[in-house]
This record gives sequence, C-alpha cells and structure tokens, in this order.
Amino acid sequence: METNRNSVFPPKGTDGRYKDIMVLHIQGLVLVLVLIVMLWASLSILGRSMMSILFDAAGGLPSESSFAPLFELLGITEAASAGISFFTFIFKTLGVVSYIAAFASIGATIVLIYFMKKRISMIVDDGTPFENPVKVKKTKFVLLGFLLGAYGGHLFALKKKKAWIFLILGILGMEIIPLFIYTSGISFADAFMACFIDKDSEGYIKMEDYPYWI
Repeated sequence: METNRNSVFPPKGTDGRYKDIMVLHIQGLVLVLVLIVMLWASLSILGRSMMSILFDAAGGLPSESSFAPLFELLGITEAASAGISFFTFIFKTLGVVSYIAAFASIGATIVLIYFMKKRISMIVDDGTPFENPVKVKKTKFVLLGFLLGAYGGHLFALKKKKAWIFLILGILGMEIIPLFIYTSGISFADAFMACFIDKDSEGYIKMEDYPYWI
C-alpha cells in the first residue's frame, strides 16, 4: 500500500494493521477527553467540598434571612433574594452534575481501556509483514510515551522528524487545549500498545512506522 505521510487518516478502504492503529489512536483521543472530564469533575467535587466546610463553619449556605437587615438598608431585597436563590440552586446542581460526571467518566475510562486492549491484541496478533518496520528499545519507548509523549518524547526515541512537530504542538497545547489532547491521545495509545509487544533478547520491539497523523 502506497503511503502518504501528509494524510491525516489512512486511505479509504485500508484494512489490517494500519486500520487497527488508526482506531486505537482515535480511542486514545477519546480517552484523553474522558480523563479531562474526570479531572474537571474531581476538582469540582473538591472545590464544592471545601466551600461546604466553610459554609458549615459559618452556619450553612447563605440565606435571605441572614442578610435581610443589610438588604433592606441597601434597598436591594428583591434582587438580592433572587441572587441568593440562584446561587444556592447552582451550588447544589453543580454538586449533582459533578458526581454524575465523575462516575460516568470512570466507567467510560474502564470501557475504553478494555476496547483499546482488544484492539491492541488485534494489532499484535496480526501476522502480515510490516510495511515500514522500526525497532526501538521497549522500556525507553514506553516511558517516554507515557511521561513525555505529549511533547513527542516517544517519537524522539524513534528518531522521527515528526517528533519536533509533536514537541511544538505539545508546547502550544499548554495554551491551545485541542493540540495537547491530540498529542496526549496519540502518544498514550502508542505507549499502551508497546506494553504488549514482546521484546527480543536485547530489549527491542518491532513496530509499524505508522505514517499518518491519526
């Protein structure tokens, strides 16, 4: 199969190892999105818990009766009452939403990891010859992929020019989140796959030099 390294996806109709790697990469991108939701939910729960502690120490959530004299003095009783009611509603709703998002993202993570492992088994068990084989130290590739993959660390281990592009995307991704999601998702998928490839007596694994961007 003729490869075009400027293509995002493999050509339409591509089957076998290249298609499986593409699917694995997409799963990795979705996993990163789910993990971001999990992180947001966890921080939201933590923040809400800290606020609840402060409110409990102050006698509970703000209420209209607590500040009635002040509101009457300022002449904003009606507006202030509406504001407190809205704040209380948002505070309680956010707590429910955060817990739902946290548990849902945990479940989604487990499901995604399961399907990624199944896809990796298909890749590893594929007996067709490699089109663009490359050898790399397994431990080095896996560690760089998990720890610095968002900045192209695992691609530097392969000595690929794409590593420099990943490095730039990863740095820009600190401000432009979609770029960081992309590099993180692809690198996690690659490193996770490498974990299940048997190494030789010298610690090397053989992988497909996947030329596409997803």
